[in-house]
Amino acid sequence: MPLIFDTPNMTIKIGLAGVNEAAKMHLDVLKGMPEFEITGIYDHQADAARSVADLYQIPFVSSYEYLLQKSDAVDIQTPVGHHFKYASEALMRSTHVLFTGLISEDVREARQLCDLAMEAQVNIKVLHEDRLHPEVKKLKRLVRRPIYIECNRFQQKVLSISNDSLIFGGLLNDIELLTYITGSNIRKVTANATQLFNDFVDFVNVRIDFENGCTANINCGNFANGQNSYLRIFQKSECIRFDLNQYQLTKLIKTETGELAEVPYSASRIKQQDVIKLELQEFAQAIEHRQRNSQDIFHAYQSLKVAHQIIEKFHPSTLFD
Repeated sequence: MPLIFDTPNMTIKIGLAGVNEAAKMHLDVLKGMPEFEITGIYDHQADAARSVADLYQIPFVSSYEYLLQKSDAVDIQTPVGHHFKYASEALMRSTHVLFTGLISEDVREARQLCDLAMEAQVNIKVLHEDRLHPEVKKLKRLVRRPIYIECNRFQQKVLSISNDSLIFGGLLNDIELLTYITGSNIRKVTANATQLFNDFVDFVNVRIDFENGCTANINCGNFANGQNSYLRIFQKSECIRFDLNQYQLTKLIKTETGELAEVPYSASRIKQQDVIKLELQEFAQAIEHRQRNSQDIFHAYQSLKVAHQIIEKFHPSTLFD
């Protein structure tokens, strides 16, 4: 049975599966949150999990099954290829699930996990640090009726082990961000990809037509080009520029004298840990009040489908037959 709170402000017992830098960052935040009690950490590499457990003075758990028995929720920090295995086991035990980044790279696995969560009446939460960042929320409030969006992200940080790595490691995040900002579903996608500086795909261009009439052009490169990554959003009488690295917001508007002028907005001095805390608080509130974050999961699933449709243009298969 899913966790049900008879009284407000009860503590959620949460376990961690997987050891990496993100897991350590989550532990830094979780240890200071009264909403959660950490039940333990598990990893198939027991020595790594035991080392982190000792460092953070939390229980080391040698069995994932035992971790689920002790927990109301599980924070899965395994490689994305193992998400389905760990999440499906948790959901079948009516345990709430927390991911970072992707539900899965396989659209069929993602659909199955969504179905399992609905059947078990529990939450799947995918952490997207961009969405709860104060500057991104401010940007969303400023976007009213966008006509055209330009998105450029160039950074050499995606570990390219295949031609699809740039899609899942970079482009998918931008697709989800634009869907969130525009508040619209995607109507049509066209895409091109090439190998500019490497033996794998390191540049992708995508054009997205949204149902609300907005068009977005995304350039995503797995290399540094000496320029900042940014969004430019064009709507009636103004252009909004948003720095994707520094989270700085600037508006280009037409003044009363008819001249164009830049209007900078003061940026929030917020740390990454603070954004993670906001996400975890939202996860706790959804569990406590039995709220289903079905819309977020729907958008994550739709974005994953779009990512696969882009891949299909480069590597035709029978996935969507």
